Amino acid sequence: MRMRKRKILYAAAVILSVLVIFFCAKETVMSRNKSGNKAEKQYFAAMETNYYADLAKLLGDKGYRNSGITIRWVSEEAGRRDYTVMIHHRNMKLLDETEKEELMRELAETEFQDERCTFHYEFLIF
Repeated sequence: MRMRKRKILYAAAVILSVLVIFFCAKETVMSRNKSGNKAEKQYFAAMETNYYADLAKLLGDKGYRNSGITIRWVSEEAGRRDYTVMIHHRNMKLLDETEKEELMRELAETEFQDERCTFHYEFLIF
């Protein structure tokens, strides 16, 4: 009886040890993935900051100083990012379709060049 109890305790200890080793190995792999994501997040944060500054400068030069600029992005699992850029200024309601298309073309020229990113523009008119 005593021998059987020892075998059960030994088996439980082995199983527990294997689970601890598995958990530690999994966390090490997860940690490495997170550091890779951190570098990517820093890259995109720097690009987005410069992009925002370029947008604000372009809009200011066009006479839309103090425009509201909202940049939203959705990240897909494959690493792609879809950006939606919303711009609002009360004088934009005065633009006709041709002028809006021209402004969108100029805004598209300020986009940062990364093949994983797509941009969409919206003018919010109140």
